Amino acid sequence: MAKDKRIRFPSGSYQAFYKGIRYKIDPENDIVEMTQKLNPRYSPESREEAVNLANKLGVKKIQKRARLFSKLLLLSVLVFLFLMFVSAHFSVKSESFLLSAGRFLTIVSEVIFLYMFGYYRAITNYCADSYCEKCGKHLVFEEFQAPLVKEESKIDTYTKTLIQYWHCKNCGHEDIKVEPQYIDHHQEKRQDDLKEDTCEECGKEHAMEEYRDIDVLNYVLKKKIRYFKCRNCGYHEIRLSKRFKIV
Repeated sequence: MAKDKRIRFPSGSYQAFYKGIRYKIDPENDIVEMTQKLNPRYSPESREEAVNLANKLGVKKIQKRARLFSKLLLLSVLVFLFLMFVSAHFSVKSESFLLSAGRFLTIVSEVIFLYMFGYYRAITNYCADSYCEKCGKHLVFEEFQAPLVKEESKIDTYTKTLIQYWHCKNCGHEDIKVEPQYIDHHQEKRQDDLKEDTCEECGKEHAMEEYRDIDVLNYVLKKKIRYFKCRNCGYHEIRLSKRFKIV
């Protein structure tokens, strides 16, 4: 069984970094914040490719191509299903060969149409995201700061928020988008009597306590976040554990 990850906050310090995440404790309001920087939604290479294609074809033509390839993809899937249905009613070798060839061609077509649809769809998404509603221009709205995911734990609530920072390089308009994220969360009762209750900061025995209930987050793995502090010197500690969920 993997050991818990321990995030330490020496006495008087209420911030710590672990694996790219900043942990911040607010003892007065009993709030814990976890903030992580994400990569921008669009890389410089994908932005450049989208801008070049949009300048060459125009935004409307790109949108039309995305719709065209989505329809072709749907049509190829329907043709494949039709051939599968027909093959169940014929057993002649020549007909079976034609049907097999037809199924192969439809599979190849599906792969091609799926790729082309995904490509033009990604360009279409960038054109939509880079449109500035204030000045009405395309390809000018961009992220000026890395997006953040912020999780906030309070006594009775746990929230997760995505924050994105956009601005228009044409008119200067800024827009900070704050989007609540779904999270599967519940709390478990804290442990009153700890087996190891000696503070590693000040060395005092029976000084460590688990001072708030456990946050439990259900992803592919079950993640538990436990909160400890020393009654003597004010040392704080967060312990993280991840286990496979047992349904």
